[in-house]
Amino acid sequence: MRRVRGFIINILSFNHPHAESLFVEGLWGFPEDRIGRNRRNWSKISLGDEALIYGEYRGVKGIWFHCRIVDKFESREPVRYWVRDPTGYPYQIRLEPIFPVNRFKRDALDRIEPVRKDELASLGIGYFRQRADRWSLIVFSENERYDYSIFSQILELFRNRNESLELERPNHENLKRIIYQIGDLQNRFPATEFPLENRRIDVVWRRTSRSVPYVAFEIQLGGNIFEALTKLKHAYDIWNAIPVLITTEDQVAEARRWIEGSFHEIKDVFRILTWRKIVEFYRAKRKVREFERMIGLL
Repeated sequence: MRRVRGFIINILSFNHPHAESLFVEGLWGFPEDRIGRNRRNWSKISLGDEALIYGEYRGVKGIWFHCRIVDKFESREPVRYWVRDPTGYPYQIRLEPIFPVNRFKRDALDRIEPVRKDELASLGIGYFRQRADRWSLIVFSENERYDYSIFSQILELFRNRNESLELERPNHENLKRIIYQIGDLQNRFPATEFPLENRRIDVVWRRTSRSVPYVAFEIQLGGNIFEALTKLKHAYDIWNAIPVLITTEDQVAEARRWIEGSFHEIKDVFRILTWRKIVEFYRAKRKVREFERMIGLL
């Protein structure tokens, strides 16, 4: 079975002359280094692998693009964009953007909110704790220094932070993503499908990346509302997390009956919100965030 891998490509700066090859052709290359690290990591790439591009833009270092690797080759031919050393980056790849879509554009960066260097360091990636950056390729996979699950966390954060969702009817998966995004906009540390012993909570917010949840959300858009409340009660018992039920208008009364009956000892702790209220709050938060970006606060 093919091993699942993800990569972070550090291009240092989107204003560096070499970045022109990325914007024009989706081309990037890695130099030879004394210990052969770049070649070893480059050799692990398979076509179709996903990559996140890291660099500095307007003074902020972080992840700015999500891409797919569509070609891989070794070449000693000069590359016209790399004027300082046209043949010095032989381990080459071609990328196509997944998000933002279509092709690499500099103006797309103005609409992106990156996953910053300090956030990457907080996820346990030692590379991003260093003061100095270098052209490099970081591998995420089983039996590597960094597991693929960390790459998945970074990708989830990047996509949820930058994709705006519109929801006109209740949808469980999109509501999870919306609650995740609100948590990120609130500068919390959100996570979806968070383990709760032998079960999982739809979304949690944490105060730090390593702390236990302090808010737990369960989405119930029909069916067994008692089970959802039971999971939330368990989250409260274990983590002292605020239990929040997201449901439909026609299930609010049933939820309140259960809370005032079977869960009466913590009835004042429970929160019940309709999915429409969550969407309304999400839209408001996105508007505020966009305003902050427009006037340069972000």
